[in-house]
Amino acid sequence: MVAMRRVLFIFLLLGSMDAGAQGTGGDDPVAVQILDHMSTVIGQLNSCGYTLEVSRDVDDPSLGLVKHFGVNKVFMMGPDKMLVDVRGDKGHRGYWYDGKNVTYYSYDENNYATVQAPGTTLETIDTMHRDYDIDFPASDFFYPKFTDDLIDNSDRIVFLGNTSVEGKECFHIFVMGKGMNIQLWIADDALNLPVKLSIAYTDQRYAPQYEATFSDWQINPELPAAIFDFVPPRSAVPIKLVSKTGK
Repeated sequence: MVAMRRVLFIFLLLGSMDAGAQGTGGDDPVAVQILDHMSTVIGQLNSCGYTLEVSRDVDDPSLGLVKHFGVNKVFMMGPDKMLVDVRGDKGHRGYWYDGKNVTYYSYDENNYATVQAPGTTLETIDTMHRDYDIDFPASDFFYPKFTDDLIDNSDRIVFLGNTSVEGKECFHIFVMGKGMNIQLWIADDALNLPVKLSIAYTDQRYAPQYEATFSDWQINPELPAAIFDFVPPRSAVPIKLVSKTGK
C-alpha cells in the first residue's frame, strides 16, 4: 500500500513539474494533496504524543531581533483531552485539559489556576488564546480545515520538492501569505506527519521568524485518562487567571 502511494505521488509530481517551474500562479495540486493527506491522518488519530521545539525572533528596540527558544511536550487523547508541558523563557509551566476545565500550573512559582473550558480541545485552544493570550504552538495542524485555511489566507501554495530535515525525507511546501511566508516540511512516508514549520513575518521590521520542529511522534499510544487530571501539590497556591475582558 505504501509503495502504491509513493508511485501515485511520483506520477503527480512529474505531471506538475512544468507548471510549477513556469510560475503559472495558483495553488500546486501536489502541495494541496500532501496537506490534505496530512490533515486526514491527524484527524483520524485517537491519541498522540510529540515533542515540539520552538524558536522565535523578538524585535528588541535597541538590539534588533533576539531569538528565544522553548520545548513543549504534548499529549492529546480523543476530542477533549490535552496535556502540555512547556519549558522556555517564561519558565516551566504545564496545562491540563480534561474536557471541562483547563488548569495552568507554574512549576517555578508553585501556583495554579483553573478555568472552565469548552467541550473540545480545539474550542479550548481558541478560547484560551482569545481570553487569556495563551498560545499552544503549532496547534493549527490539528484543525480539520487546516488546508482550506491556508488556501483562503495565502496568495500561492507551491511544492518545492523533496529534502532531508531532522534526518527525515520530507516534502517541502512554500506558502506565500499576506504579511507572512510559511514553509512546511512534511514527512515523506505513509503518515505524512509534520516535521518542521517556519514562518517569516514579512510585514514586520526585520521579518522576524518563528520555527517549530516536531519529534518523538507517538501514534495512538494508550494514555491513562488520569494524566489529564491536575492534582495540585500540597503546598501549591491557587491564583486567578484574569481574562483580557477583566472578568
